[in-house]
Amino acid sequence: MLLEIQNVYKSYKKSIGMIKKESVEIVKGVSLRLKEGECLGIIGESGSGKSTLGRLIIGLEKVDRGNIQIEGIDISKLNSTFLKKKASVVFQDYSSSVNPRFRVIDILSEPIKTFEKLTKKHTIKKAINLLEKVGLAEEYLYRYPHQLSGGQLQRVCIARAIATNPKFIVLDEAISSLDVSVQVQVLDLLIELKKQMAISYIFITHDLTAITYICDRVLFFKDGLVIEEVNAMSDLRNVKEEYSRTLLHAAMMMNEREETYEIQRIS
Repeated sequence: MLLEIQNVYKSYKKSIGMIKKESVEIVKGVSLRLKEGECLGIIGESGSGKSTLGRLIIGLEKVDRGNIQIEGIDISKLNSTFLKKKASVVFQDYSSSVNPRFRVIDILSEPIKTFEKLTKKHTIKKAINLLEKVGLAEEYLYRYPHQLSGGQLQRVCIARAIATNPKFIVLDEAISSLDVSVQVQVLDLLIELKKQMAISYIFITHDLTAITYICDRVLFFKDGLVIEEVNAMSDLRNVKEEYSRTLLHAAMMMNEREETYEIQRIS
């Protein structure tokens, strides 16, 4: 098993007055597994706690209780460099995920220099190779973030995420800020990278349509809990929980509207 999460809890302090604070539980005893080479979808509404779970998985925050293991090793016992080698992340807000004063070569060089002692020439060569893997030409190497479109910049973030050859990547609403046509392009890219590099994904989103496009399994997340698990996408229409059915219905309605708009546009 690549990743195993066992009964994980996470709380934060919330102010309820001028002085007093109370503890609010955000993740409430979550357990899940991720196999090598699969894409596990985690879907839930905003505020459900799914992004907090993502930050716990990659070690950006520590669990209150429970444990998270990567290849059988508790991540609390791993140093940050080793953990970054095993797991990467791509966030929703690509514009704030990179330093606006850095060129693309600088953005990609950071993880390369952390794990490999390469000459400047070989670092540039690897950065070019990473760009090619995400469908960008060498000419983008010396551009700044503001000179890139949203889709191009998110591709750079994906290139940075795969620079360390991680075992898995947490994709936290990684396409939700992009136009629909660009979303499909990025999803196709992720599917191709998964095949080429044998990477696993945890795909966190509120969009069930994207889940059906890229994921092998899906967990429905609500109020800090996994309320339903679908282990075969062919069984998605047979979900039992009302919350799951509501998300499924909303996705179907969205698809119907998009098809109607496309027909109207063509005619």
